[in-house]
Amino acid sequence: MQVESFQQSAKIKLLRSRFYTSLKLKKQIDFLFQKGGKIFGRHLMLRFEHSGEVDPPFRVVFAVSSRLGEAHVRNRIKRRLREALLHILREGKLKQSGFNLAILPKKEVAAIEYADLIADLQAALVRLPKGRGKTDLPANS
Repeated sequence: MQVESFQQSAKIKLLRSRFYTSLKLKKQIDFLFQKGGKIFGRHLMLRFEHSGEVDPPFRVVFAVSSRLGEAHVRNRIKRRLREALLHILREGKLKQSGFNLAILPKKEVAAIEYADLIADLQAALVRLPKGRGKTDLPANS
C-alpha cells in the first residue's frame, strides 16, 4: 500500500515538473520579495520576476504566512494553490513563461470554492507582463 502511494506521488511530481518547479534558493526568494513586481488578485497576491528560463515555464514558491492559521490550514491552502496552478497550466491558456513567482494567499483561500480560486489565480497570471521584467536574476545565483 505504501509503495503504491509513493509511486503515485512520484508520478504526480513528475507531471508537475513539466509545468513548474519549486523556487528554493533563499537568495532568489529574497530578491523576488524585494525587487519583484506585484499583481493583486481578489484572494491572493503574486510577486514576480522574469527569470529567462522557459523550461519549466515557472518557478514557484507558495508563501503561506503562519497568520493564516494552524499548520493543517496552511498545508490545505498550499495544496489547493498547487492544484489550481497545475490545472491552469495544463489548460495551456497562458502565453507568458519564464517567471519566478511567489504566490501569497489571503486567509479566505482556505474557504472559497475551488472554481473561484482557479478564476482568481488565472486572472492574476494573465496580467503577467509579456516582455522582460524590470530586473533579471542570474540563472545560477
